[in-house]
Amino acid sequence: MSYQILLVDQNATLTLNSSSPKHIYRVPEVGEHILVKWQNQTKVCEVEDVWTHVNLDQNPPYQGAVQVLVRWSRGMDPALYVKRFR
Repeated sequence: MSYQILLVDQNATLTLNSSSPKHIYRVPEVGEHILVKWQNQTKVCEVEDVWTHVNLDQNPPYQGAVQVLVRWSRGMDPALYVKRFR
């Protein structure tokens, strides 16, 4: 399964590679905050929407990428955010 993060503020799509065997991707929930690194910037983003691309033209239907729509959060320093949850 692959993931795509859609950055609303930057009009950009980030495709994440498959997870390594020791790490399992989890689908974030709407309203959750996640860290996103893009163009050498790491920012806290708020998840606005989550959906899965499903191709119904194949038999059986094929589940494509999970797409996560996020917006840069304002006024929150990623270092403080990570420190808070350690």
